[in-house]
Amino acid sequence: MSTRLRHRGMPLLILWVLLLVAGCAPGAAPPGQLGGRQSDAGTAPSMLGDLRTVDPCTLADPAALQRFGPTENAGTVSLDYCLLHVKQNNGSLVQLAIGELAAGDSDQQGDPVAQRGPLRVVQNAPLPGHCTRQIMFADNVAMQVSADLLVGDPAAGLCAIAQAGAEAAASALEQHRVGHRRYPANSLALVDPCTLLDSAAVRQIPGLEEAKPQSNPAGHRCMWGAQSADSPRVQFMHTAGEPPKVLHGAAVEESIAGRRTVLSVVGGDPRVPLCSAETGHIPFGDPAAGQVEVAMLVVAVPGMTGTDACEFARGLAGQAWPHLPGSGP
Repeated sequence: MSTRLRHRGMPLLILWVLLLVAGCAPGAAPPGQLGGRQSDAGTAPSMLGDLRTVDPCTLADPAALQRFGPTENAGTVSLDYCLLHVKQNNGSLVQLAIGELAAGDSDQQGDPVAQRGPLRVVQNAPLPGHCTRQIMFADNVAMQVSADLLVGDPAAGLCAIAQAGAEAAASALEQHRVGHRRYPANSLALVDPCTLLDSAAVRQIPGLEEAKPQSNPAGHRCMWGAQSADSPRVQFMHTAGEPPKVLHGAAVEESIAGRRTVLSVVGGDPRVPLCSAETGHIPFGDPAAGQVEVAMLVVAVPGMTGTDACEFARGLAGQAWPHLPGSGP
């Protein structure tokens, strides 16, 4: 489901809430370095290298999607996936996210599978407005390729687009075309958020009294709580994109632990029990783009209000922000 997830990626955050897209599932493999043993053949680290620094856009091939309509990069909204927009000839607009790593889902054993050398491409059953393909590595790490309908015809051929994206990504893996970003030592990308927030603070939230942190394979996301829309949960992620902004009346800007922070009820409706706390970090990518790394906490408290969720998010940010890497040179 954002690290899916900010501004232009907000539909993926909503999807995380409603459809529970995997991204911080229990049992995820830890961040890995390039493996050299024969037993490592086909594993995520052996084919991707350092999972923390993978550039997912090197796995995307817009040219492979041109038959569906004009395709363009939709900008950075996550460290974990590359976001493309496909403007189909019938007028539909489809969002394609490529590259997010998660633990393989053993509950989907009945889904069709195509073998590609050591890799397996799993064709997940489609959901309304959503279709996913998973590229499975030998160590049960899954690379997600997900197509979501933003505008237009529900019968827009989402699975054909997801399939084309998955095939292009698998080809890039087979041809060793995986690129890596060069992060400075104080980058959020190099720090697992699970290590920055004491679970004792999370356990103060009703329903999370026994919650344990669950990291995703790249180490950019941590989750406490069950992946269920009616369960309380906390997600702490390191992402990138535009600096945090106050986008609606259910959002405020304040200083937390000395860091500029935007607290926002997701979607702007105070009745929605979901709130995010975001703080910008160091510049990300091309300086001319004005993007930054972002630490983001998302708190869901079903049965309460967005205001309640923001109170919890404010408290957790106060606990986590002091442990973020310094933003100086």
